[in-house]
Amino acid sequence: MKNNRRFFILAFTLFIIFMMKFSDIFSQERQELKNDWFYEYNLRFGRVIPNFPGNNFWTIYTYGIDVRIGKQTFGRKQWTQWHNYPAYGLALRYGCLDHPMFGSKLALFWFIDGQFVRTKWFSFRYQYGFGAAYFANCYDWKLNPENIIIGSHITAHIDLNLSLMFRVSKQMELALRGNFSHSSNGAIKYPNYGVNPISVNVALRYHFNPMPQPIYTIDTITKFHPINSFHITVVPTWRKSKKDYQAKPDDGSVDRYKGNPNYFAGMIQLGYYRQFHPKYRYGAGIDLMYSSELRRHLEPNDKSAEWKFMTCAAYISFEVMYNRFVLHTALAYYLYRYADFYTPYYERAGFKIMLGPKYNHYVGMALKAHAGTVDYIEWTYGCDFVSWKDKRARTLHLHNKKNRKDG
Repeated sequence: MKNNRRFFILAFTLFIIFMMKFSDIFSQERQELKNDWFYEYNLRFGRVIPNFPGNNFWTIYTYGIDVRIGKQTFGRKQWTQWHNYPAYGLALRYGCLDHPMFGSKLALFWFIDGQFVRTKWFSFRYQYGFGAAYFANCYDWKLNPENIIIGSHITAHIDLNLSLMFRVSKQMELALRGNFSHSSNGAIKYPNYGVNPISVNVALRYHFNPMPQPIYTIDTITKFHPINSFHITVVPTWRKSKKDYQAKPDDGSVDRYKGNPNYFAGMIQLGYYRQFHPKYRYGAGIDLMYSSELRRHLEPNDKSAEWKFMTCAAYISFEVMYNRFVLHTALAYYLYRYADFYTPYYERAGFKIMLGPKYNHYVGMALKAHAGTVDYIEWTYGCDFVSWKDKRARTLHLHNKKNRKDG
């Protein structure tokens, strides 16, 4: 198996080199493009971070290849200037976790690649991505009982990295990256501890056209009218419960995870947002939640009272806005709950895609967690039902002309 993997990596690397050799043909055909497209391949090597006491995950190596296609922005739209000219696109990852209980992994995810620092020949970047992953070997009572980490072939995938990127020609960049990723299914199916690889990467990014100079169209001092809005969000979801298998034997005589029912959960959120900057907004509101899984934590005489499965919390949130894509974070505190077996607060992190000509509808996904332990995945739809702008504009500073360093 190892020889096959090495052959795959070598063959794919030679293929990419071949494509780069003849990519001048593609460049000539794409001169009319207004934004710069690129493709990239990435070789990675790392280890798996232990996520509970007593395991030996740190001895498991991981290696593989990313293939990416994306756009590097250069300021044709104002939001790209506010975010210091990010790149965005789609990534396909093939990886191997060097242990038979995991096997190979295939991930497909969308990414944003932003810049902290940018000069003509160098940039310091961040990247985050969201998508899905497929694990060849997940938990199976008879065939793979050792893998209590991943309980389903399909999982969610979160990808984070920091990189140093060096410009080696008008169309080519070399990147050195540190990467962290997380894959789990958010309690949709147990077992589900999740797997957390950390790796170092070397990437080569090739732009179809020579990279142009960034465009500056926003004045050094800019006027912005803050936007206020009230919104409603609806969240239907489901999950399994650990309570359904904790009492079963652990001697291998039965499948402890078989037949666990799915429990419906949902939320209605009423909130307020204030966008005080072209790329930032904060908010607050109320979460009204229902989870039928709570019956597994109540006394027998309490399980028929549906109102005891209700909870209510107040939250504060902060969001980063990349045009129609929004990175969402929130912290909430329970105002009411009948059962108190978990922490009195929870966190939420995820993303939204803004829809409609006025950006007043959105869909998205988020992880709700208690002190870092995932409760469930939230699938969201929402809309702003009232919005208005401040009459008084804010004065914002984007660039200091004396300190500009064109790329």
